[in-house]
Amino acid sequence: MPGQKRRLVPEDLYRFVTVSDPQISPDGEVIAFVRTHIDPESKERRSHIWMVPAAGGRPAPFTQGPKNDSSPRWSPDGQTLAFVSDRGGDRQIWLIGRNGGEAWQLTQMRHGASNPVWSPDGRYIAFTSAVGPEDRRELLTRAKSEADKKADEKKAKDEARTFTAMRWRDDATGIKPDRKAQIWVVPVPAPGDPQPKPVQVTWGYYDHGGAEWSPDGRFLAFGANRTEDESFRIRDIFVVPVPHGDSPAARASVAPPAPGAEEPGEEEKKALAERLQKAAEEAEAAFRPVNITGSIGAFHGARFSPDGTTLAVIGHQNEYHNATQPKIYLYPAGSGEPRILDHYDLQFFDSVGADVRPGGNGVEVTWSPDGHWIYVPVVERGACSVYAFPVSGDRPQRLLGGQREISGGTFDRQGRRLAFVAGSMFEISDIYVYEVATGEERRLTAVNEELFAGIEWPEVQELNFKARDGWDLHGWLMKPVGFREGQKYPLVLEIHGGPHTCFGYAFYQEMQLLAAAGYGVLFINPRGSTSYGQAFVDAVRGDYGNRDYKDLMDAVDHALTFGWVDEKRLAVTGGSYGGFMTNWIVTQTDRFAAAITHRSISNWVSFSGTPDFGPFFNQIQHKVEDPWSPEGVQELWRISPLAYVKNVKTPICIMHSEFDYRCPIEQAEQFYMAIKFYGQAPTELVRHPRSNHDLTRQGPPALRVDRFHKMLRWFGKYCPAATA
Repeated sequence: MPGQKRRLVPEDLYRFVTVSDPQISPDGEVIAFVRTHIDPESKERRSHIWMVPAAGGRPAPFTQGPKNDSSPRWSPDGQTLAFVSDRGGDRQIWLIGRNGGEAWQLTQMRHGASNPVWSPDGRYIAFTSAVGPEDRRELLTRAKSEADKKADEKKAKDEARTFTAMRWRDDATGIKPDRKAQIWVVPVPAPGDPQPKPVQVTWGYYDHGGAEWSPDGRFLAFGANRTEDESFRIRDIFVVPVPHGDSPAARASVAPPAPGAEEPGEEEKKALAERLQKAAEEAEAAFRPVNITGSIGAFHGARFSPDGTTLAVIGHQNEYHNATQPKIYLYPAGSGEPRILDHYDLQFFDSVGADVRPGGNGVEVTWSPDGHWIYVPVVERGACSVYAFPVSGDRPQRLLGGQREISGGTFDRQGRRLAFVAGSMFEISDIYVYEVATGEERRLTAVNEELFAGIEWPEVQELNFKARDGWDLHGWLMKPVGFREGQKYPLVLEIHGGPHTCFGYAFYQEMQLLAAAGYGVLFINPRGSTSYGQAFVDAVRGDYGNRDYKDLMDAVDHALTFGWVDEKRLAVTGGSYGGFMTNWIVTQTDRFAAAITHRSISNWVSFSGTPDFGPFFNQIQHKVEDPWSPEGVQELWRISPLAYVKNVKTPICIMHSEFDYRCPIEQAEQFYMAIKFYGQAPTELVRHPRSNHDLTRQGPPALRVDRFHKMLRWFGKYCPAATA
């Protein structure tokens, strides 16, 4: 019938559009943002920069082409936009005028360039690019000599790799390359001028990032862990002078070869490399950053006050390890003890989970132009807001809120307008602008409006109830699409990862698909979740499988009181920590008819030595200081689902990514093998190729669609729903 709405399907993922990283021009008149869609032929993501007037109007593409553009950043005068693009092959920084035209390439770094930050006078851009031991010689010429190429090929084929760091691989990159992220500064040329020479600002075998200019342009603040501590405990904020033209850093930096430059001979290369190595050693010796935070905790988000005298820093001193809610520290820009603003038990930054969301930065820490306020994103009860904290220490005020997720934003130069991205359970993301003086809010885009208008969406009910020990619990119950009073429906319990994240007012295609297939969906925030205060987020540490498990079972019992849930058709699913909890549930109870576990943990003993972040998770989360001692092994085995696998009678599908280094696939293999060994429950192992721990959120779209179909098939077989 004309106008009849349809139900959501897995392939709708290919039709979704996201917008992110809104950057309002300094004059507050126009907003640059990143618009991302999935190419219908390649099934790969494509992103370009778009513009929209802040007063309202038709959004328009600003960059285009078959490649990806991101990270738009306005020059201080608002006349030039820096952005990151792979249009030249790898990711480099490009420039383009405000009125459009041809873009010109600013950087030509061997390992790419990212995170452009303009100096206050607009003459320079700081950026991040990786540097390895062999790169200085490499940057001298366009390519390696044939002899060097053959030597590298032989080394890769015939020599084993040697590692000395504990954290030698990373979920996002695989085996870590032998190079570290460094901050560079490059002059900004006029169109048509020769490509300028970048100068390396940071040195040493450490990763550096988060560059921030002082208002006078003489210093850069940045974040790094420049200690040998490989745990989560240390990240400092440093301040360093920007190198001048004849500094050791400038002499040690290497400009990319000019187009058409003649290839140096082998002897000339050798002499250049020797001189460059000596200059690099001088530069590193001269590098004297001031450690502002003193290696007492984990800090980031440094921002200079408008007068340059104070650094606002977000961080904590590991009071509750990685479950610690951060505070605002106000450090003197030179040296001295900080003043700490009371955070009023609020959780800073967006920790709301979602599986279709915009990328880019979240709302950044921002000073008001008069230096009296600091704007910070806050997540509370599953909703992400923006708060204004008075520097005086008075009670903060909520600037923006509502039952939604605010995931990115910037102010204009005068602090009059805030451009931001917001989404909800039924809206992926759109660009908005907020007038600070009047409180007026305008929606500037509606990227999925036409698609979403043709889909029938479920009703969602907010839940507030008590756990069996009296703690307050909060969550949501999504009814099946086409719900009718008096009928019974199956219910899927969804469990989030982390555990220090939360469900909330964000779009979750997985849940929407289950509702479209005729399932009710229950999703709550058990203790350990963020957005409910420090005591709540810390309550799970050292108590996995106890009160968190009881919270989830209490939630199921609460859902049953509404009368429409069929207690014989209950299913459960979750990923990462939610995957562990799914595994734990099927070893503790037979009340569920079906289960699907994603990127899960089954054996905390082997997990001490296999994840990319080392044994620190077991130390911090389970409070097992020595995970290889007999006592430590005994405690970790006590809370491992694998120890109770003989109890599993629930049909369970075990899904895992081949290149998941956060929760390695051996965890899935052990659980699968043991269930097959005892033979008391139907099971299957699904191995996703070309993907890591982040498959369900940012993995290859075709694999995500395939995963959705496999989920619906498994639940349809063992916990069927009538969708008529």
